[in-house]
Amino acid sequence: MAHPKAVRDAVRRDYIAQGIALEILGPMHGVSVASVIRWRRESRESGDDWDKQRAARRLSSGVPKDTTRDLLLEFLEHHKHAMEQLRKTREGTDDQAAMPADDYASLLAKLQDGFNKMIAASKRILPETDRLIVAAGVVEDLAAFLSDKHPSLMVGFLDVLPEFQQIVEKKYG
Repeated sequence: MAHPKAVRDAVRRDYIAQGIALEILGPMHGVSVASVIRWRRESRESGDDWDKQRAARRLSSGVPKDTTRDLLLEFLEHHKHAMEQLRKTREGTDDQAAMPADDYASLLAKLQDGFNKMIAASKRILPETDRLIVAAGVVEDLAAFLSDKHPSLMVGFLDVLPEFQQIVEKKYG
């Protein structure tokens, strides 16, 4: 099914100006992620490089710390998507065999290495991001503890969590 040019233009605009990840843009605009990726590739081949325009906009739009923070968040979005895809591939589908364990381990190690390098770089550039990551980890550990040891408290915890997250982000982010 061909999508109207207006949809393609909106996807391009949101990718470049808003910095929204391709994996989010597809569902957001009612098209498949594969279509969004294809549109970006076709545009690049015809001289309209979305990634270069996005990078230029980012670099020209503000404080280096903001740019670094945005890049870190984008990396984390991509890392999460890659992990989800890797899990799906590992399990296989009706049409495709499961990924061999050694291939899975190799790809997982590469993803982890990239993640570790990005986090290490962000710690040097954005020390407050490191503090926020630690604080978020503590909150996640508390959620896991309550879920495991005191499940009856989870409802109350989930009720106050959004407000508490704002406090943590304000204090550590």
